[in-house]
Amino acid sequence: MALRIPPGRAGRPWLVAHIEIAARGAEVLEQKRQALLREELRLRQELDEAERRWHEAARAAAVWLRRAALLGGERPLGLAAFHAGAPAGVEVAWRNSLGVVHPGEPRVELPARTAGGAAGGSAALVPATVAHRDAVEAAARFAAARASHERIAAELARTVRRLRAVEQRWLPAQQRALAELELRLDEEEREDASRVRWAARRTSR
Repeated sequence: MALRIPPGRAGRPWLVAHIEIAARGAEVLEQKRQALLREELRLRQELDEAERRWHEAARAAAVWLRRAALLGGERPLGLAAFHAGAPAGVEVAWRNSLGVVHPGEPRVELPARTAGGAAGGSAALVPATVAHRDAVEAAARFAAARASHERIAAELARTVRRLRAVEQRWLPAQQRALAELELRLDEEEREDASRVRWAARRTSR
């Protein structure tokens, strides 16, 4: 965008003020970038840990499901799912970090535990149920961690783009405009001084 600088000498204080504003904006953006970078790193570590736990829980659930199916057959699994009642639910509390709204710790609502004996299944049905509950909770935490990291990372990328725009385009453009204006004003002053001297010499003759 072209600068709309006031004409004449009024342009100099205008540019000086805008350069100060741009420099201050760059400073604020740099502070925000550093804070977001620290938060992104923290959330990246949380995300990696949540993903690791989710994979472990999912593998454990799959192992216990196969055991329960092998020992008791498919029918007890269907009965266990029927007796579980309502499906699992997840409630997410949102929080604000550095101006970014993102998920906090999710709260998982699970149906009452189904006993293997009550469903007519094998002894493996109870630990299979527990393993799947753990997997659901781990999946919810992983999803929340991933969403939080994605939002913070996106804000970090936007902040970096704005900072680069100020530092590499907006601020240099204003500084160049100020240098050109000062050069032009100096030339005008020299021309005015030359005209005054010329007029003075004519008057003295």
